[in-house]
Amino acid sequence: MPFTVNRSDGMTKDAEFEAYARILRQQGVDLGRMPRVPEPGTGRRWLYVWDARANAQAFADELKRRTRDNSWVVVEVDTPASVGPMGPIIVQVGRRANGLVFGLHPLSRVMIQSAFPGANGTATTVSINFETLHDFQATHGGIEVVAREIVPTLTGLSMQQLGELGYALIEDDTDRTLVLVPPGDLVQV
Repeated sequence: MPFTVNRSDGMTKDAEFEAYARILRQQGVDLGRMPRVPEPGTGRRWLYVWDARANAQAFADELKRRTRDNSWVVVEVDTPASVGPMGPIIVQVGRRANGLVFGLHPLSRVMIQSAFPGANGTATTVSINFETLHDFQATHGGIEVVAREIVPTLTGLSMQQLGELGYALIEDDTDRTLVLVPPGDLVQV
């Protein structure tokens, strides 16, 4: 049976997932092509899968140490592993006095470069200026609409590729998920 690492309550926030991906990357895992299983219970994201419980436990221990959160546990999964990119893509959203700034998280950029070598975003950050939130909504139609325009610009991926990978817009100050499009290839599992 394969093993993965998840929070004991099954409620991994998108912002917490960044630490998970960072440690995997530091351990030499190719985030664009890795053995993976759907997150047990949620189907929100792909998680790395280990063949040996001891290796998964070592990762969980490291995750606990670095995040100072003891709720990370090893979970035995009965779903067969597939190979593919870790998803969803993370886009960081910063609030500014006069608007919003969007940037592709560096780990997501690395994952995209591995999974889609020809993809090349046309911007590293995108800023949208507005006077009030009402002004923003009237002009742009809301954060979900803006995301469909900005995420392809940052990633260089088509909407079909983004639908397969999924994406999450996470507010920097609060770690709140503003938009989540789960990986579409999870539906096939």
